[in-house]
Amino acid sequence: FGYGVHLSQRWTRLCAQETGWELVNEGINGDTTGGMLARMQGGALAELREGGLGADRPYVLPMGGSNDVFYSGSDAAARENMGAMIHQLFSAGVLPMVGIPLPADAPHAPRAWLKRYCTAFGVPYIDFCADFLSPDGSIRSELLLDGLHPTPEGHRLMARRLSAQLKRQG
Repeated sequence: FGYGVHLSQRWTRLCAQETGWELVNEGINGDTTGGMLARMQGGALAELREGGLGADRPYVLPMGGSNDVFYSGSDAAARENMGAMIHQLFSAGVLPMVGIPLPADAPHAPRAWLKRYCTAFGVPYIDFCADFLSPDGSIRSELLLDGLHPTPEGHRLMARRLSAQLKRQG
């Protein structure tokens, strides 16, 4: 969603400007992967099936799990819901590109699992977390407004990473 930054500074807006791709951000602050899965059914999937949302280059980038862990202390629901979203996107003929969440909840986040899952199923992923970690693995706190949400500079790094991936996709 872009909590704490102006619309013009959000990573999705910056990436769209750089690549020319139409990016629709359906993120909601505080939402869980369960909420994402429910919204996807009537939102992005329905529109893609009807030929909308850039159906000529249909990609959906689900990224979530941090709030699941925050609310429950576990990544179990995030794993189930992300897996369901990925398989439902495949069944609709859409290639998902999974966003690896930021490092704010390092001990319990499903990041490593998501990378393994994506690799096993041939799903491209964008490791947004990588730019938020120092070479020693510590979190670059200067890139997070409140320990969780990215600063404008963090958004620029995310936009740069997604732009590079989209340019490779063609």
